[in-house]
Amino acid sequence: MNSKVSRRVLARTVAEKLLSEPTRVKHWMLATAAYLMEQHMIDDIDLFINDVAHELHQQSGHLLVDVTSARKLSDAVRVELKHTLQQATGARHVEFAEHVDPELLGGLIARTPDGQLDASVRTQLKQLASL
Repeated sequence: MNSKVSRRVLARTVAEKLLSEPTRVKHWMLATAAYLMEQHMIDDIDLFINDVAHELHQQSGHLLVDVTSARKLSDAVRVELKHTLQQATGARHVEFAEHVDPELLGGLIARTPDGQLDASVRTQLKQLASL
């Protein structure tokens, strides 16, 4: 019987192999490509690549965070956010991709592959309005 492994489980396994056997990267990439083709998963290749990237970062203690704020982050806010995310996720290294969106009014939204921290004034106002 030919059973298909979930995309995320496959990404986790591939990331483990890439990190544990760096001299065999080409082998694992070819084997993975063959598996994706055999299982008709090519349409999901973009999602799979993102999953592998996430797993590589997570397994090596890195966390990528997309931060949108009303204004450019100050160094103090950046340090506090980094500390908060390290405590919450156990990541040793936190990297930010920062964006400014004045429509937030104030505060920030921090998105990780596994969740979101919404500390924006806009969201807080919406929550107050719904009471």
